[in-house]
This record gives sequence, structure tokens and C-alpha cells, in this order.
Amino acid sequence: MSFDVQKALSVPDIHNIVERRDKVLARFGPIFRAPENLTQQDYLDFLSFRHNHHWTGLERLGRPAANDMNKLREAIAVLVDETEPLPRRFDTALSMLRGVGVGTLSPMLLLAYPERYGVWNGTSEPELRGLGYWPTFPRGATEGEKYKIINSVLLKLSNHLNVDLWTLDALWWQSKLERQSNGQIKDAKFKAVWAMANQAENTAKQSNGQIIEQTVKNKDLRLSKESLIEHLNDLLDENDDRCAITGLLLDFEGSDEQLRPSLDRIDSNAHYELGNLQVVARFINFWKRDTEDAEFSRLLALVRGE
Repeated sequence: MSFDVQKALSVPDIHNIVERRDKVLARFGPIFRAPENLTQQDYLDFLSFRHNHHWTGLERLGRPAANDMNKLREAIAVLVDETEPLPRRFDTALSMLRGVGVGTLSPMLLLAYPERYGVWNGTSEPELRGLGYWPTFPRGATEGEKYKIINSVLLKLSNHLNVDLWTLDALWWQSKLERQSNGQIKDAKFKAVWAMANQAENTAKQSNGQIIEQTVKNKDLRLSKESLIEHLNDLLDENDDRCAITGLLLDFEGSDEQLRPSLDRIDSNAHYELGNLQVVARFINFWKRDTEDAEFSRLLALVRGE
């Protein structure tokens, strides 16, 4: 890997993730190893960055699985059963759960067995590709078969860098920043995401707020810019680069200014924080203004004749 691990660990966001490793593993590891004791609140806490202290993109995608806790427990039991081949149990668990993908299952495996499984998600994959570590797969490989191969690469990198798999997963963000600063990543999507993060930061400052984590003030930015950028990318990936309200494909290149991505607070009276952000088309943000999200969606449906 081409970047300085110690430098990466000195970045506050990454340091905070690594510092909380033992606490998170101690809480969630036993639960995922024995999922018959998993409660709905345990699972929802796992999805939340406030409790997992690591992943910001799980909450929206994974919540539907909590509607059937018996099936969720059964799927996790299959996933962590190491008497079965990894590809088979990974694929079976995927097929059983709605809204749960590889980016949710692989963190479960890491928490259950932190010395044996790494994370495959929308952050680690681009960095593995960009750094030349992305493996090739047999034609027709299932997600489980791909994960087994990816995990072997993660294990080798972890050993090479002399870091545990939890820490390795935190390092991908620094890898991304390094490649961006070196000019390896300059695509339109990255620029659009960076612009939204800058705008949120400036809006928070101009409204007499602060960039803080817990203190409540008007229009506060309650996460660092680096964390916000990661979260925005997660939101865009979740919606396949489409407007969260209309489903229209966003235009990162700017050929249609009204379809450029725009950061919207779902509740205009709340803050720039996890759970209150969505990416919409610029004209939708302009039309919506301070209208409540549900009310705006209702009005839009009336316009569509729905």
C-alpha cells in the first residue's frame, strides 16, 4: 500500500475509529457469534454509526431486515457458521435478507471473528481497485465466492501492513484522500461531493453554528468534513446516483445545472447530521425550501397525478 499508516492513524476520524475498536468488538462480537440472543435494538444499534463507530452507510439500507427478526437471526446464524464453506453461507444469508448486502454482511463477520474477516463495501472496493489490489474472479462467481477471494486479499494486506482488519478498514478513507491529493481521483462525482460538503460547512458557519459533534445549535455540522464526504458517497451509492426524492439521474458533469446534486436536510429545522441528509437534484432543493419532506413528496405526487 502506498501511504503512510502512521500518518493515516494520526487523522482524527481514523484515530477515533481505531480507538473504539475493542469497545465495539466487545459489544457486538458475542451477539453475532450467538445470534439467537440478538434483539431488534441490538441490530439497529449495529447499523448506527453512533454505536458501531465505524460505518455510516448501514442504517438506511439494513433497517428492513429488522422487520422479521426470526429470519434475521436465522440468516446471521448461517453466515457465522464456520463449519460451512464461506461462499455458501455468505450467499445464503444474502438471499434471505431484504436490504442487506455485502457491505452489511462483511462487517457482521468482522465483528464476529475480527481476525478472520475483512470488509467489502463501497469504500474498500474502489481503493482496492485504485491501488491495484482488486482480484480477478472466475466467470459466473457468486457474491460469496467473490467475497472469499476479496477476503484473502484483505488478510494479506492486513499482515503486510501489520494492522488488524478493523484498522485496515478504517485506513481506506485515508487511502482515498491520498489518491485524491495526488491527482489520481478527479472525476466529476468527487468534485460534486466535495462541493456539497464545502457548502454544508460554510452554511453551518454562516448561521452562527459550529462544526461540532454533540452541542445543539442552529444548522450545526455534526460530523467532520471527511465523514460527511464519506456519508454523501454512501447516500449516492444507495440511490444509484439518483435524486432521493424524484429518482431522476443526477448530472455530475453539469450539462444540466438543474440536475446537479444538492445536499438537502430532510428536516429543515434539524442539523447537518447522520439520518437527516439526502442528495437531491438542485431544482428539487430549490422547490422544497423549508417544506417538510413528507409534505413535499405528497405535493410532488399530486403534480404527477399519482
